[in-house]
Amino acid sequence: MRESDPAFVEVSSPGWAFWRSLLDTCVGLIVGALYSFLAIVVAGIVGEEALSTLYWQIDLDPLFRASMGVFLLVGAVLAVVTPFVLVVERAAALRAVEALAADDASAVPPQRIRAELMTSPGVYLRRTGLAVLWSVVGIGALFALMVFFTDDLREDPVMWAVLGAFAVLAIAASLVHGAGRRRAARDAPRLASLHQRWKSQVPQAEEADRRRREASPKAVPPRWLVVPSARVVARIAAVLTAATLVSLGAFMLSVYMRQQCRTCDPVYWDEPIENGIDVLSLGSGAAIALCAALGIVAWTAGVVLQASREVAVTRWISTGVARAVDPEIVAPLLSGNRALVRLQLGLSTLGAGGVIVAIGAVWGQWSPLDVDAVLRTALALIVVGVVLGIVDAPRARRERQALRDALHPGEAPLRPTALKTARAAATSASDG
Repeated sequence: MRESDPAFVEVSSPGWAFWRSLLDTCVGLIVGALYSFLAIVVAGIVGEEALSTLYWQIDLDPLFRASMGVFLLVGAVLAVVTPFVLVVERAAALRAVEALAADDASAVPPQRIRAELMTSPGVYLRRTGLAVLWSVVGIGALFALMVFFTDDLREDPVMWAVLGAFAVLAIAASLVHGAGRRRAARDAPRLASLHQRWKSQVPQAEEADRRRREASPKAVPPRWLVVPSARVVARIAAVLTAATLVSLGAFMLSVYMRQQCRTCDPVYWDEPIENGIDVLSLGSGAAIALCAALGIVAWTAGVVLQASREVAVTRWISTGVARAVDPEIVAPLLSGNRALVRLQLGLSTLGAGGVIVAIGAVWGQWSPLDVDAVLRTALALIVVGVVLGIVDAPRARRERQALRDALHPGEAPLRPTALKTARAAATSASDG
């Protein structure tokens, strides 16, 4: 490779590592909140329908009802906080990329980072402010109608204070929208310059890596990189997903047969249909629990496999000797989630569930649960997850850059992952 040839260079910075870890934690918390909601719904319906004696003996109903309220509160907080964390993370990424370009004009960031910076952080901020503004205005308008047309509410000073709070929130959202618009205007020239540079440099970097790969001796990658193959892993995931969807479908059918709508009275059938509904509810609930358990096992195995592959490829390329392998083999190590990031997501997911259940126990005055222990454990899991993400960032940059220097994989294709899907959902939410 000629000295002037552009080359793909991994990007990182302490500030970006912190905000990226915080964003990943927010995504894990969202997933954990959704899983908690699903678990509460399934456990509540199965317990009330098929295991009513045990369900009422343990008295789980107050815990589940209160936890639903906590879920709504946690969901609202995450819906507001996550878009702002996304904005700050994108701004930190932009600064890190500009610092890289200033240090080395021939350095080209990986595709996953370039894709994230196709839109200005200011645009995300503007969209977030707009989404919050319309939400506050809509809810505030309904609340105002209640206050104006109800005598008791109109005479209550607390209601007027709440209405004033809505007005303050609307003004704050308008200010955020304006700040985002101004930030987008300031960022436009910076992004345009980066995009123009990448447009010409990416093909050259691809060609340079291809030449080096063709000039390097063919090598057999470590077994951990190819076994099990991506196809086998995808098939296992597809089977688990299909089984979970079928179980959920059967569960929803049992719910519909019992109650056709939210305000409808429960329907009781003659035998043997009545027993069949109980069996379907219990069986589908057990199947969902089994799929969840298998999913946890598969996720744990995936984290261990990813960690093993990271160690194996790091040792393999430690000599610094150039090698040629199929870029598809190493692409997941460049564009996928690292083992510690996957562990961070899992810890955040568990932490969210623990927080919801612990606070739900307090609200529902459910004494069998040791609230302090559960809450401390949940918060510790979340904090540990953030720390893991921050600690792994510089090591990830070093190992990925060493892999690029030794194997010359070129532009690793972006692969869809659960985290990317969740980030896309968070971005769409900020779009309003």
